Amino acid sequence: MSKRAQSNCKDEPVIAITSVNKAFGSRLVLKNIDLHVDRAQGVCICGVNGAGKSTLLRIIAGLLRPSQGTVRLCGLDVNSEPEKAKAQLGVISHKSMLYPALRIFENLLFFAKLYDVKDSHDRVRELLEDLGLSSYRYDRTDVLSRGMLQRLAIARAIVHRPAVLLADEPFTGLDREASRHLISNFDKFRAGGGTLLMTTHDTRLALQCCNRVVVLDKNRFIFDAETSQIDTGRFAEDYLSYARGRN
Repeated sequence: MSKRAQSNCKDEPVIAITSVNKAFGSRLVLKNIDLHVDRAQGVCICGVNGAGKSTLLRIIAGLLRPSQGTVRLCGLDVNSEPEKAKAQLGVISHKSMLYPALRIFENLLFFAKLYDVKDSHDRVRELLEDLGLSSYRYDRTDVLSRGMLQRLAIARAIVHRPAVLLADEPFTGLDREASRHLISNFDKFRAGGGTLLMTTHDTRLALQCCNRVVVLDKNRFIFDAETSQIDTGRFAEDYLSYARGRN
């Protein structure tokens, strides 16, 4: 993570969500959401379909405005200082958000220049090496496997060295080997001081790369604990049983 991102987050929670509500018409999707996340934490948000997980991530990313409440990234208000706040943020999902006709290195170079990354060519080479993509750098993006595409999506999301990485259902469509690589890449991001916030239905995988888990249900958080305080195997079983009962 860049010195800039570290310094901005030095005396503030990396993510500070305070009293956030979100309604679509008369339907309340999020109610009184409070969540503070510190530097280098990995937080997994669990919840059944329709619980509001993706809506919450879109609010954090500044793509939706909350009906009430505030969201700050490194002390920067997402709504009143959107450009500065979004500079602290990288986003990945089950969609790559890449240009399929471009080669791997061309995609990364495009996004590096979009974010005005200094020494962009060096940064792209560094990411290709870190994510095991160097030997594929001249391949077109549309020929990559799902796992390789997700690695490239991570590189795209962190090319500007953000403080926060939002991951919305990142394990969707990945096989066991690709999931293992993704967890390793998340670990590297956190080891460098980055903060990870993810949503996923695959609690077993999420608990391997997160040190905190929260459960969103009926538009509010009903559980929040460090993974060191729970039996991760039992939690995964209990949560899956609960989720199936809700479907």
